[in-house]
Amino acid sequence: MGATGYLGSLLVPALVEAGHDVRALVRDPDAPLSVAVHVGDATDPEAVRAALDGVEVAYFLVHSLDRDDFAEVDRRAATVLAEQAAAAGVRQVVYLGGPRPTADDVSEHLASRAEVGDILTAGAVPALALQASMVIGRGSASFDLLSAARLSPWVPVPRWMRNTSRPVAVADVVHYLLAAADLERPVRGAFDVSGPEALSYLSLVQRYARVTGLRVRLPVPAPLWSHRVAATLAGLVTPIPSSVAAPLFASLEHDLEPTDRDVTEVLPPPPGGPTTVDNAIRAACPDPEGVATADTPFVDEVVLPSSAEPDEVWRTITGLGGANGWRTIPLVWTVRGALDHLAGGVGLYRGRAPELADGDVVDFWTVVHRDDTARRLVLHADMRMPGDTVLEMAVDEHEGRTRYRQTVTFTPDGLAGRLYWQLQKPLHDLVFTTMAHGIARSSPSGGPGEALLDAAHHVAAKLG
Repeated sequence: MGATGYLGSLLVPALVEAGHDVRALVRDPDAPLSVAVHVGDATDPEAVRAALDGVEVAYFLVHSLDRDDFAEVDRRAATVLAEQAAAAGVRQVVYLGGPRPTADDVSEHLASRAEVGDILTAGAVPALALQASMVIGRGSASFDLLSAARLSPWVPVPRWMRNTSRPVAVADVVHYLLAAADLERPVRGAFDVSGPEALSYLSLVQRYARVTGLRVRLPVPAPLWSHRVAATLAGLVTPIPSSVAAPLFASLEHDLEPTDRDVTEVLPPPPGGPTTVDNAIRAACPDPEGVATADTPFVDEVVLPSSAEPDEVWRTITGLGGANGWRTIPLVWTVRGALDHLAGGVGLYRGRAPELADGDVVDFWTVVHRDDTARRLVLHADMRMPGDTVLEMAVDEHEGRTRYRQTVTFTPDGLAGRLYWQLQKPLHDLVFTTMAHGIARSSPSGGPGEALLDAAHHVAAKLG
């Protein structure tokens, strides 16, 4: 049920590809599905009973948010499914709903999602209720609303935009829905499907801007910016009708954090772990602009021995950025980020995923590649400059000692890029060499002062 909706249209082919026989209940007889189709309404007991005949696992992906009476319609559909699943001998019901805020004044949308989950889990057939907050994926209503950030350099910030949620990639949601078809034993209960980061909606807007190459949006306090106003504007500038946008925005009145058991208690996690927010956004916008490589690059390399173990230095490398800083001259990159922001660039934007992966954003860098086996991390600088900068950090063992290697490659964009490199080279050498010494130490002892002193000696030796 719900096979032609956003998630259903992704799940059905995934089930087919996995070798399952799939049957869909649809209202439109001309629905473009390559599986067995039963025509009928989800609130019609006879139609639902016929569709469930011989079915082992039934999915409830119905969501009538485009109707004013969506709560009543979904309530009836859930009741019908619970009753007819028992009559048809279904082994497992699987439902995707929303999070359950602890507040008393829950929005109608979230209250309806929770009510449907309660109806299904209380039924005679065990129901697995998966609870996800914002789903990030191309074509989802939530993502289409988020992508409206492209339309303006500023964003109104009412109080409710500062509440937090854990956005989850649509690929991860489909993974769990698909895995539920292979449960060895039926499962009953509610489980949270959460992304790896807790973000306010304002932070998510800024993250979207950052990952898609926009400058950080200028937040403007807007205490009178209601859900209805936001929904009306969204209906004008996005594909999402205001009738759908309004209950989604209203749900932001609450922190949408996990409240029940994690889904990994009953279903395996996605291969490689949960998708980061950065990669979820990037997957939903699969056409990033290419990186210019028009001129001969400048390469600056520093190789240093380290008294720390290789794994300790690697932990330092993969922990750089955000609140951890960059082990270089204090405030120098803060100033550089501020200048970049004034020039219309992304600015510093201090933030990072808990565990960096390919495509993640870390301050004004993007992760190009992370190789834990080779202990190698490659970052691309996203600041405004007449060229492109790639930073590679790696650690290995050489002649029985730990060795840290840091390479900065700058590809200039014509004459302006070459002049830029030469003018900033003295400060560049000091900043990046200080960082190299700080990373090679991989210890809180000594602090940035000793690393800076080591870097000064290093730069002086290079100058002869």
